[in-house]
Amino acid sequence: MRKLNEEAALAIVFANTKRKKRPDDLITVANAFDYLVRLYGSQKVVAEKVGLSTEMIREFLTTLKLPEEIQKLVSDRRIDGIDIIREISVLKDPSKQIAAAEAFINSLSKDVRDIKRLVKGANVPIKEAKKVVLEAKPKGLHIFVMDFDDEMYRAIIKHARTLKIKPAELVKGIVADWLTQKAKKEER
Repeated sequence: MRKLNEEAALAIVFANTKRKKRPDDLITVANAFDYLVRLYGSQKVVAEKVGLSTEMIREFLTTLKLPEEIQKLVSDRRIDGIDIIREISVLKDPSKQIAAAEAFINSLSKDVRDIKRLVKGANVPIKEAKKVVLEAKPKGLHIFVMDFDDEMYRAIIKHARTLKIKPAELVKGIVADWLTQKAKKEER
């Protein structure tokens, strides 16, 4: 790791938060934030200085609280999304965090939504997994968690493939059609 001073830490933060492509791994960025928080005395002061929310700074700093095994995966950029870090960090038990991180690394998909399934694989209670998903959602996005039995789930997947759309789009369309029909009935 390179030696940090105020100028270097600010350069790392700006280079890695103001662009689409991040040149440095999340551990490097988190260390830069940690240095700045210690230098300026609080996350709030750092947030004002760099133009980010204190929540975003807290999320970066969360990376440094994860077990060493996960930090190694992060520094190697095998886990390279702050959203994935957020999902893993919600698990309080380090062994569950490591299990979820390994499951994520070994999964074929790198979609953050898949972390819910990985969390479930790490034996996290469904209520906690739902809480994680709901807390991670962007503002303005509304999520409903629906339970389907296996037969119904397979039918949705099969029909979505037939229509060449995502299963969520199919369910959303079904709900939209139902609401339209309900509104028409109420007008009568």
